[in-house]
Amino acid sequence: MPLKALLIDIDGTLVFQGRAIDGAARALQELAAAGLRLRLLTNISARSPTRIAQELWASGIAVATQQIQTAATACADHVRRQRGASCHLLVPEAMEPLFEGVRRDDRAPDLVVIGDIAERFDYLTLDRVFRLLHAGARLVVPHRNLYWFDASGQARLDAGAFILGLEAAARTSATVTGKPSPVFFEAALDALGVAADEALVVGDDLLTDIAGARAAGLASVLVGTGKGLAAPAAPSASSAPLLPPDHRIPSIAALPQYLRERGLLACTTSS
Repeated sequence: MPLKALLIDIDGTLVFQGRAIDGAARALQELAAAGLRLRLLTNISARSPTRIAQELWASGIAVATQQIQTAATACADHVRRQRGASCHLLVPEAMEPLFEGVRRDDRAPDLVVIGDIAERFDYLTLDRVFRLLHAGARLVVPHRNLYWFDASGQARLDAGAFILGLEAAARTSATVTGKPSPVFFEAALDALGVAADEALVVGDDLLTDIAGARAAGLASVLVGTGKGLAAPAAPSASSAPLLPPDHRIPSIAALPQYLRERGLLACTTSS
């Protein structure tokens, strides 16, 4: 099938440490000009698509809010599909409006939703959530990312580090609505109106972008920026096996040429 769409990760692929990856803006322009449909994907849960689009514009990358799909919006959509379910929310302030109208219950909820609340992850909070899960509440999370990079390039703990502990303690498994959940990628395909064999995932994270692409039946390309800087060239025998991407490129800037070389992108003339 011909390539019709690209599902492109944001943090680490288009921007890193608050700045655009060299050549990212030009690459997106060239890909869009060639007629490819673009969907920008992120596991960010603390910022809205509108704010993310504004930040991308500020870094020189022109995108529409409607092109952005976040783990937070996917999480809210999932919760709303659980008709009549009550919910205990432990999410960033920016996520709360997404759950407007959802029935709240902080004593005996059907669902517990956990996002990236940063410094609010303390013992009392985690113990309270553990007791809710132990009593039978189901856990729903936008993502299980273990760490992220702040604007200075420092690796910081993400919500997944706490979620994994809660899952182990409560002997439960969270429903993940962001990457690498196939549900997340399938929602992106539906939004673009394409099939899995007509799209390609481009990202920097083996655990979310590449593993998620494979689970959803999508081809993938790993960029050597962001988390891709530390991605092993081959799976390590000492860790859980990670299936490799279909291809690797140095950065998003190399994507148009990579696609042209494989006959997947029409040649365009820049003015």
